[in-house]
Amino acid sequence: MQRLALLSTATAALLLLVALTEPVFDMYLVGRYASAGVLSGPRALLERGLPGLAAVVTLTLLVAPLAHLLILGLSLVGSHLQKPARFWFMPLGLAERARHWSMGDVFLLGALVCYVRLRGWGQVDIGAAVASLIALRLVTISADSALDPSELWQRMPWHRPDHGRQGDAAERRSSPPALPSAREEASHVACGWCRLVSKAAEGQACPRCGRALHARQRNSIQRTGALLLTAGLLTLPANALPVMEMIRFGRPDTHTIYSGVVELVQHELWGLAVVIFVASIVIPLIKVVVLGLLLWTTAQRRTGYLRLRTRAFRFVHYIGRWSMVDVFAVTVLVSLVHVGVLASVLPRYGAVAFCAVVVLTMWATDAFDPRLMWDAAGKNGPAKQRCVR
Repeated sequence: MQRLALLSTATAALLLLVALTEPVFDMYLVGRYASAGVLSGPRALLERGLPGLAAVVTLTLLVAPLAHLLILGLSLVGSHLQKPARFWFMPLGLAERARHWSMGDVFLLGALVCYVRLRGWGQVDIGAAVASLIALRLVTISADSALDPSELWQRMPWHRPDHGRQGDAAERRSSPPALPSAREEASHVACGWCRLVSKAAEGQACPRCGRALHARQRNSIQRTGALLLTAGLLTLPANALPVMEMIRFGRPDTHTIYSGVVELVQHELWGLAVVIFVASIVIPLIKVVVLGLLLWTTAQRRTGYLRLRTRAFRFVHYIGRWSMVDVFAVTVLVSLVHVGVLASVLPRYGAVAFCAVVVLTMWATDAFDPRLMWDAAGKNGPAKQRCVR
């Protein structure tokens, strides 16, 4: 399986190279030719004075996918060495985080929105980058399914697992149940980097990767609350301000997120309109409301619906990245349509505010530790394993 994972990772790297160098769209508009690639969007945003938005797009379309593939390839190559050095495996803990922020599939949906909007402007041809991104997504799924990170960690020559996880059963039976404490002298803790479960005290180094161990994410409630409050405050300008200005034959027309959905409905593209409405309006609102309720119920030590609340958190964590559809759509339009007063698309600060809402809610989801809900309800006993991300 590791050979299959290595082959899939190498194939994915080649597909990523093709996707970054080939155009997404070729367009013939009022006698002029223009093309837009994956990386032409950040350059166009920089030229129009939006470096923050350009940085987020670059992170999600270039840095995160490239880091994910490099980390997997490095670890797989190191696993075939007789005595691999530590650097072959130490970045492996970043692979899952890099995959979460890789948004090539979300970019494809944003490109589809652009294609639909531009069909009435001129001739638009789909470039080779689209097929490469589709194949890249499929091959990446194959590589992730064939890879077992725990098996790679166990091949390290300094691997020293702590076999004290079974513990003393008689001692646990004689001890009365109590609420877990992050300051307990010794407990079973899973490392958030290499996932090794070991018996260790708070702050003790992981016996495998050497990172400090913590029973729970530190300051989880405070960090989540601050990020969520900021995202909630930015929700109003993100929906009220225009995300772009489309100029056609000298007539400017500003578009908000909602007006973009209305435009799709007017063209009777109901399916795509529903997708954009859900991804750009419903999902950000759901994230803010659900995370706010989870924080409130945890602070109130509510004991009801713990399983449902945990599933709601996992759902919010999964769908959060799809709100970037409109940001990518604006990015492609800005880089593709630039023929002066005849036809141009200019980004506006609504896109910046909306991108900030998406990023902040994703950070808030990563900062929230759902096990705190069970702690507050008194449902976690001292014998439970304590895992942190």
